[in-house]
Amino acid sequence: MRRFARKYLIALLISAILAVLVLFAVKDIYRGDDGRRNTLMNRLTLQVSTHDPDRIGQDIEDIFSSEKENWAKEFGASNVPVDIIYYPADGSGEETGKLTDDTRSKVIWAVSDGVSVKGFAVFVFEDHREQRTLAVAEGIILGAFLFIISFFIYIDRKVIMPFQRLSDYPEKIARNEAADHIPETKEKYFGKFIWGMNMLSDRLSGDTKKLRKLEKEKQTLISTIAHGIKTPVANINLYAEAIRSGLYREDGTPDPKDSEIAEKIAKNADDITSMVKELLDSASKGIVDFEPSVETFYLSEIEEFIKKEYGNRLNVLKIPLNVNTKSRVMIESDRSGLIRAITQLLENAIKYGDGSGIDVVIDKTEDGYVFGVKNKGSFIPDGEAAYIFNSFWRGSNAAGVEGNGLGLYEASYIIRKLGGTIEVRSDKDIPETEFEVFLPL
Repeated sequence: MRRFARKYLIALLISAILAVLVLFAVKDIYRGDDGRRNTLMNRLTLQVSTHDPDRIGQDIEDIFSSEKENWAKEFGASNVPVDIIYYPADGSGEETGKLTDDTRSKVIWAVSDGVSVKGFAVFVFEDHREQRTLAVAEGIILGAFLFIISFFIYIDRKVIMPFQRLSDYPEKIARNEAADHIPETKEKYFGKFIWGMNMLSDRLSGDTKKLRKLEKEKQTLISTIAHGIKTPVANINLYAEAIRSGLYREDGTPDPKDSEIAEKIAKNADDITSMVKELLDSASKGIVDFEPSVETFYLSEIEEFIKKEYGNRLNVLKIPLNVNTKSRVMIESDRSGLIRAITQLLENAIKYGDGSGIDVVIDKTEDGYVFGVKNKGSFIPDGEAAYIFNSFWRGSNAAGVEGNGLGLYEASYIIRKLGGTIEVRSDKDIPETEFEVFLPL
């Protein structure tokens, strides 16, 4: 959020600089007016400085009355005083209290003949253009500042912050962590983008299902061929052993040449067996692509992910979700891999549960970290628990449920890579199924 606040500070700083520049610009403009006013006042006081002191006040009034229009043409109407008040300097001190208000609207000018001060002329101005201009200019700057701030807030709320929420979605798709679509929005800026990302997610999900289906068919084909080869190869080994032992000779005595040929036959049969084993091993590899990348994070981050990715979806499905994080400590593991594994367990709970609720427990024990996912409404039939983590294996209760038999295999594979274990407990009397992941310290 700091980088969001930075531009507000910049806008405030720019506005303050502009306000100061406007202030000095207006002051500079009106400094010229001050010069014209000074010229007018100096001319008048010099004109009456040689007059009879008792007549100066009246002479000033007469000159002011007769020259007002000419002054307006020469100096500008705003620089002509609206009134001129004269106070003689008679030594009584009465004028002292009246001459303290020397401001821009009232300017006091001494009338002197060069030897002595005869009195003081107070020029009264009613021009407030400088204040009005400053007020208007500063108001415009304030309005521009508020407009800029409002614009920034609008951009933050409508563009930047929504984009921040969306920016990690492509990475989630790449890591297979996107449990749900991005919620649709009425915002015009990202409506098409969200629609496109959700369509991309569906497309990738569909392609992944097709690839896994093809992988399953490939593995089934290879397994069928491999098992079909095993039987005749085993028979070849038996025949080779019979020849080597002299079983087919009339006297039952092994012949050295027969034994040599039998050894070659047995060696070729062993080579075929090794090739079949390598073929089966290579067929089972590459189904799940995962290499741990250990980092430090809080257990509460797993809770945040589950609530963020599954909260809206389960609300729509009306499936209660309870996530209980008993320990909010730090853990060193692969955050993305752990999320992938727990995601598979949650997907399994959604598909096979009865919708009455899913409970997730996250805790730390003396020996390690525990992550449990429990759902009601389903159980694993007796004798099938030993196979549920095998690749492409689906239980007898999976009829009519979409899947390819790789979800639990992927979860088990990742947890094993992380050095942990995954177990399942199922109770058909409730019925209830719980998967528990354990990562040692």
